[in-house]
Amino acid sequence: MIQKTLIERMTEGGDRKAAEFGQKLKVSEREILGTRTPVLAALAKELAKKEGTRALDDFLLYPSVSYDEVVLMYKVFGLLKLDEVATKAYLQKLLPYNDSWATNDTLCTSFVACKKEPQAYWPLIIGYLESSNPWDIRFATITMMSWYLIDEYIKQVLSLLSTIENDHYYVIMGLGWAYATAFAKYRDLTLPYMEKGVLPEKVRKKAIQKCIESFRVSEEDKELLRSIRQEASRH
Repeated sequence: MIQKTLIERMTEGGDRKAAEFGQKLKVSEREILGTRTPVLAALAKELAKKEGTRALDDFLLYPSVSYDEVVLMYKVFGLLKLDEVATKAYLQKLLPYNDSWATNDTLCTSFVACKKEPQAYWPLIIGYLESSNPWDIRFATITMMSWYLIDEYIKQVLSLLSTIENDHYYVIMGLGWAYATAFAKYRDLTLPYMEKGVLPEKVRKKAIQKCIESFRVSEEDKELLRSIRQEASRH
């Protein structure tokens, strides 16, 4: 779709207050149009059905794009029924547009191919953990959290994520979130990672905080984690 036409469609559902709110939340450094989420979802379905991969191809040629356009195309990507080769090719082209926690998490949850064929995409995702780009690391982390906290991969996920040393705020937040989610699903396997010295300290503290804030963690375990945190602070 011609970019001008696309923007016109999106700004029909624009919301100035939503745009201002997005700017306050720092969802992106890109321009924020304020397109409402239901509008983005409906438009993504329309583009995926009527235009297919052409919607992504057109997007990749736009000279500059807004935050809303990136989110829209990540949603389109998730709706298209692509084979493995095409999925990987488009992912690698779309990933450079990922520059915020909001675009990141949209892409990860849209990457539904991982659910159908986890083994096919596992090596690719692991590779992004070694990137110098913090958003690539966040992408790999949240993708693992979204699709790989399953019996076949949980031990590998916990081990791999424990090796990441990056002080970027959203990397630490993502890792903390991932470990808290893992704790809720695989409590016994994840608990040892909450002990001091296993994870980078900032990540460990964030993981414990996220667990304590979670409604999926029992009150007994929250008390246990508080005691682990307090014991670690004494040493």
